Amino acid sequence: MSAKNQLLELLTRYGGNPRCLASITGESSRVIAKEILEMQRNHHLTIFPAVFSEGLGLGKYLILARDCPIKYETASKLFHPIMNLFRGDMESNLFSITLFAEGETVDNVLEALRSISCSLVITSTIKQTRKFVRDPRCYDFKFHRWTCDDKLEIRPGEVLENPHEQDIMGVVQLQVNPFTDIRLINQRKHVFKIVTGFMYSLGKSDFVVQVISKEDITEEFPEVMWTAIGENIFISELHVDRKRLEVVMEKVRDRAMETIIAPKSPLYALGYSLPYEIFREGRWVYPRIEVSRAKTG
Repeated sequence: MSAKNQLLELLTRYGGNPRCLASITGESSRVIAKEILEMQRNHHLTIFPAVFSEGLGLGKYLILARDCPIKYETASKLFHPIMNLFRGDMESNLFSITLFAEGETVDNVLEALRSISCSLVITSTIKQTRKFVRDPRCYDFKFHRWTCDDKLEIRPGEVLENPHEQDIMGVVQLQVNPFTDIRLINQRKHVFKIVTGFMYSLGKSDFVVQVISKEDITEEFPEVMWTAIGENIFISELHVDRKRLEVVMEKVRDRAMETIIAPKSPLYALGYSLPYEIFREGRWVYPRIEVSRAKTG
């Protein structure tokens, strides 16, 4: 295994901070920083923490909406700060939103979307999410290609009893900047019950594909980044290039309930941090959601 592959493996455990990685490897932090920069420039490396928000007592809910009379730019901002993910299809007027929400807040959101004439195709509680990385040993940095289809599942997080504001902000800090030195995170023992590793994307991938199906497709595609288990459905997300997009769509076209193909662009694919704004006095206080037509055009 090359030095770059070894570094990539360490990135999945400790994040991207050169000084932290230098303390583990004994290599100069300047050398490591140079290697990471080269991977970013030439191999399209991105990294982000694997956050198991379930361990913080946050509910999650998926909504798939079609033919909403609003732009994606508006839809992606409608339910801040409880948005987790937004994915908009590049061909159809179809988008999915994943919310940090439960109970009455979910009812408010559904009512708001119906009030602006959105067709709600799928709605489901998300019970659990599995997260994956491709095996770091399988990337050939010389020829810019994957040599095997193996992927590794990131260890699930734990339940953090009685989380404090410092715990939440520690997770958010890593979401905002995955190159933070993890040794400097406040309450890191608590934080790393929720963040159990770092995910990455490597190689040119132009599209995010979200597949909603009755059966689990996780093991069929090496590009699966995560799979969420809903109410009798599975939601899987893949990062692929144009060539692999054709292969994936050919395989899932007749099996998927719905598929969203989102270009990797802020207009079509957005992710958000934990909703720290609604964490008050040790608990999550979900807001009441109301949408006025005058504000959604």
